Amino acid sequence: MKQIDDRTQLLNEKSENNEAKYVLYWMQIFKRTSHNHALNFAIRAANERKLPLVVYEGLKFYYPWASDRIHTFILEGVEEKREEFERLGIRYLFYLQRDDKDPKQTVARLCRDAALLVTDDFPCFIIPEHNKIIAEKAQIPVYAVDSNGMIPLSKFEKEEYAAYTIRPKIKRLLPAYITPFVEERIIIKQPNLKVECPENIVNAKNIVQLVSQCNIDHSVKSSPVYHGGTINGRKRLAYFVKNILPRYDETRSEPSVDGVSRMSSYLHFGFLSAQEIYHAVADSDVPQSAKDAYLEELVVRRELGYNFTRFNPNYDSLESLPDWAQKTIREHDGDKRPTIYTPTEIEEGKTGDELWNAAQRESIETGEIHNYMRMLWGKKVIEWRPSYKDSFDLLIHLNNKYSLDGRNPNSYAGVLWCFGKHDRAWGERPVFGKLRYMSSVNTARKFDAQKYIAWTKYPINSELNTETLTG
Repeated sequence: MKQIDDRTQLLNEKSENNEAKYVLYWMQIFKRTSHNHALNFAIRAANERKLPLVVYEGLKFYYPWASDRIHTFILEGVEEKREEFERLGIRYLFYLQRDDKDPKQTVARLCRDAALLVTDDFPCFIIPEHNKIIAEKAQIPVYAVDSNGMIPLSKFEKEEYAAYTIRPKIKRLLPAYITPFVEERIIIKQPNLKVECPENIVNAKNIVQLVSQCNIDHSVKSSPVYHGGTINGRKRLAYFVKNILPRYDETRSEPSVDGVSRMSSYLHFGFLSAQEIYHAVADSDVPQSAKDAYLEELVVRRELGYNFTRFNPNYDSLESLPDWAQKTIREHDGDKRPTIYTPTEIEEGKTGDELWNAAQRESIETGEIHNYMRMLWGKKVIEWRPSYKDSFDLLIHLNNKYSLDGRNPNSYAGVLWCFGKHDRAWGERPVFGKLRYMSSVNTARKFDAQKYIAWTKYPINSELNTETLTG
């Protein structure tokens, strides 16, 4: 790989196709038509070559944890992209591979008529392997562009130990990356260009039918609370900035009220960019303490997770933990757990801990867990399975299966935080060793736990469920 600029890597050394009909952008994770560095790079490449741009977005049926929930959330953003790309003069095509009988190798096929391929540089889950394979298979140059966060991942040379080590580096780098985003415009406009690829027309009326045709997990239903797409993301962002942000530093640890941004799913699927959210918050007329509290999470904490998955190949394993955490885990892995629940009992929220059950129920019913509850959610499972690895594997599975913001750098980092990642050693105790301990009793004292528990039983008919959440 060759670093072209702060955000762009050339993944192979192939020659351009001089007989090309277009430049191709494979939109994998930055599913938006603005504030997208990969799209900007592709538009510039097309303009330089006086070619139209084709944007391809595909959704296969066999990605890990594929379900109605994830499929629906992605499909809810397709129609608006189609309309916007058409307005911009860019050919956009979406292909839904429903089962093993449907055509495969669509990206490689599109590459035959492309001058070069641009794709998204995302540091974990299935994207790095996708990029590696297409860079080897395609007979044209493949560029991966980082549009993940405020600061390019290339500006860091190694994995940072914790927030306190990355924070000063971000503070030094950030001023160079907070300028307003400049959108490129395509010169050769051909939104109806004919291309050799199957495609699906997606709209609000046929999403349920399309999802039902896919060979995926239909037991994980679409979220009744969170709906995909940039329009829905911006609607929630506007509500957050106006109604929640002014008191965010007070409400963010109160799961019984609508007091957090709920931006994580929109960020994960790329419907909104960190830049757009940053400026919406930074430019708002609210107390600085509230801005600082949220931007610490959006920039420092979020980019710590991306840094972790970029530089640590074991990001989905306990092997990524610091030495002190691995040592205490070895010493206490054999400790007797006071209660053992089966994976099924845990997944179905049928433990003896009603507050924990509520957090799991929130995940199953809505597709998200409040961040404050997610910490307790992870910690308790350590007590309920016979080994740390068993606990970790189950947490990753449950998080990735039910949470819309699963399979993300911050999801992996968040689960691993329960086992000591980006944390410090605490006092010695059974089962946890030097890992930070949390109890449901103490957690329940810090907010209205009964109100939160009641909401998770009826999340769609609650005062917490404003119209900004249901779209």
